[in-house]
Amino acid sequence: MRVKTTLSFTECPIGLWKSTKEIEQPKEVPAHLVKEVLEIMPDLEKGQAKDHETKAKLIELYNTIYGTNHKVTTNCSSCLNSVWKGITAIYNKNK
Repeated sequence: MRVKTTLSFTECPIGLWKSTKEIEQPKEVPAHLVKEVLEIMPDLEKGQAKDHETKAKLIELYNTIYGTNHKVTTNCSSCLNSVWKGITAIYNKNK
């Protein structure tokens, strides 16, 4: 684990891959994905999904928009926080 945390801050010197801490926000989100974000937000209250299906749908939506690969069964608090922040940023921009 020590090696993984050491390497997570580095990036490719010729620009082939970025460090794991940087996730680029897309410049433009397709309309059908924005519609899904707007539909799922009422099922989230203060950052908590009402059920496991909603949580899985939220993570799948985030993975699609941001090009990440979070597992839908994750309970990693930092992963879920990044999912929440990313989806709410899109929601607030398009509501």
